[in-house]
Amino acid sequence: MRFAVLIGLVAPLAAPVAAPSPQVAPGVRAELVRLDAVVTDAHGKLVTDLSREDFEVLEDGKPQRIAQFVVAVHRRGAAPAGTAAASVPSPDTVVAEPAAGASEAGRQIVLLVDDLHVARGNLDYVKAALKRAVDEVVAPEDNVALITTAAPGVVQQPTRDRAVLKQAIDRLVLRQPVVPPARGSRMTPAQAEMILSGDSVALQLATRMLIAEPGSIYEGPSPQVAVEAASGSGGPVAALTGPDAKERAAAKEAERQARGILDEALRFSAASLNMVEGVLRGLSVLPGRKLCLLVSDGFLVGKGTSAERTYDLQAIIDAATRSGAVVYALDSQGLMPTGGDASVVGASVPPGLQTPVDRRSEQLFRETLRTVAETTGGFLIHGTNDLAGGLRRMIEDNDAYYLLAYEPTNTRHDGRFRRIELRLPAHRDYTVRTRKGYFALDDRKAGKPGPAVAGPSAPTGPAAVSAPAAGAIEEADARAALSAPIPAGGIPVQLVADYVELPPAGPQGVIRAQVDLGRLRWQDAEGRRQATVELVGGVYDAEGHAVGPPFGRIAPLDLGPAEYKRAAEAGLQYQQSLALRPGRYQVRLVARELKLAQSGGAATWLEIPDLADRKLAMSSVFLSSSPTAAAGAGGAVGGNDAPRDVSARRRFQRGESLYFQIYVYNPAADEKGSRDVVLQAQVWSGGSAIAASKPQPVAFRTRDGVPLPETNEIGLQGLGPGHYDLRVVVVDRKANATVFRKVDFTVE
Repeated sequence: MRFAVLIGLVAPLAAPVAAPSPQVAPGVRAELVRLDAVVTDAHGKLVTDLSREDFEVLEDGKPQRIAQFVVAVHRRGAAPAGTAAASVPSPDTVVAEPAAGASEAGRQIVLLVDDLHVARGNLDYVKAALKRAVDEVVAPEDNVALITTAAPGVVQQPTRDRAVLKQAIDRLVLRQPVVPPARGSRMTPAQAEMILSGDSVALQLATRMLIAEPGSIYEGPSPQVAVEAASGSGGPVAALTGPDAKERAAAKEAERQARGILDEALRFSAASLNMVEGVLRGLSVLPGRKLCLLVSDGFLVGKGTSAERTYDLQAIIDAATRSGAVVYALDSQGLMPTGGDASVVGASVPPGLQTPVDRRSEQLFRETLRTVAETTGGFLIHGTNDLAGGLRRMIEDNDAYYLLAYEPTNTRHDGRFRRIELRLPAHRDYTVRTRKGYFALDDRKAGKPGPAVAGPSAPTGPAAVSAPAAGAIEEADARAALSAPIPAGGIPVQLVADYVELPPAGPQGVIRAQVDLGRLRWQDAEGRRQATVELVGGVYDAEGHAVGPPFGRIAPLDLGPAEYKRAAEAGLQYQQSLALRPGRYQVRLVARELKLAQSGGAATWLEIPDLADRKLAMSSVFLSSSPTAAAGAGGAVGGNDAPRDVSARRRFQRGESLYFQIYVYNPAADEKGSRDVVLQAQVWSGGSAIAASKPQPVAFRTRDGVPLPETNEIGLQGLGPGHYDLRVVVVDRKANATVFRKVDFTVE
């Protein structure tokens, strides 16, 4: 996934001081590269008194002119100091001032737990330390999200509710894959990387293990040894292992094993790297300072081999530059004494060779974390059991920083990686940390659509809003959007997910959303208002694994004055029906305004009961403001009489009636087939029941073999404006069983 412009071109460095837009020729795209730089002195203290003239920016070794400059000072829990400058003295300078709006918005912090690369004995320590950090370090105004790499669907959205966050931490489980050591050589992935990068000690260790293995084919005559003896081959293997034929044969086998083992390990490394990149790109639309804390034992990138994942590392740097985010890494191996690759079973090996291989293995894992952090402007913390203290260092590291921007002198749109270096020529004893590069625009890739995302349902609602689907949504882009934190303050989206089961479709999830169009940046075209909204949805099981492909639509909106007024009131409504097996699911939906860095979304949980257990169950509660809308909503599930809300907002006017529908499943029946099931509707407010209907029998009517819903009406005349819960309780007197469902609604 690549962005067409850098984030600095979309948002100014400081909201109160607007820098002039660069003048570009028609059809030419310009980039404004934004850097966040933290400077510390020789004692590690933040330096805040530098000026624009103290900095020097190099791109691919060539000096760049700093066009914008801001000193950002963040004071947690306090309003920003100072006021915005009244004017900008020149087109090339921004007055140094505190970062406006940072305190109000709070920091955006993502706790990214790399459970693909956390040792089994470390997870409990990680969870305890994370909860302690949430209690002791995170400020009240900070928004914190929790994401894992093994199951990207498990996402705790940004929240300031510490209890919710700690519950999400408690739910973390280990999904770490185990890459078994190679047969005979007992080779680990780290050792495989060392062998393929030319490490003679690692190769000798694997060779000796193969020869020393009980029943080894390299002891005594064997076809492999005979071939080596006859060929007398030289080359790298002979140089590393000597002229002995059995050593050359064993070394060749070790190299063959190394390629297979490293390829397998890099598959999991790629998953972690891709998740880091996706999280960073998802942070681009959030306000304030953006931090990603990566907790991992470390992973391999094939350093020094032909399989080295250089591009993946550069993509992370590019994502950090474009989103204005910083990655800090914490080596979770410091939380308890463990060693080696978290995903490999160890083995005893000959003494003398094992120690240097183990030492180098630990360095390889640590180097990857260090590279990811330092090339994005952060740092690595390792060798400590104090995760909360490490997080405190990361938070405090962002109390003061510099925002710089420049227009690259290299204007070629060739897609190449541009390397950035930030210097302080007059302060050699200072340390400056910032992002190390980005990918240039690539005109060759512009405008190429990706594969369409599955999903048969188009947006619904007012005729003007129900535009036909257009364009295509790239699946990789959709997965990244669904895995990223949903920005607070973005496009408002209200999402509901309901369950119903009717023949012949079976169990279904009915997904409905309403997108508030009031915050779109509409374009005027000959008296009409135009905008394009992309909807991307996905379903994940309780362990966070994706269920089915993403779904969604691209909805181009082209509205006249009357249509625009109706659309502004009703919003963009979307409905999707999904066949789902019994289980608990998380449903996510993201709304993005195409061509603009603006998005929003929502997530909710959906429970699909298993009717095969023959226990009393009921569908979700479906609301409507009219009986005809409820009865005529057959389009929700395959043309039957499944109901549908008039709106996902569930808002009703005082004085009208609220109609609800449910389906009851698995009632008990006596030998004559008679049932005794009743339902009651209750209205709750503030944790207490304020009204209840008389219990009424459930009729269990059918039409053409399809069950019909139980329908009832509640008058809202006696309810004042506010938020309420409707609880529908079903009691099976023969089975002595009770079930209930609740749904919230608002009276205006």
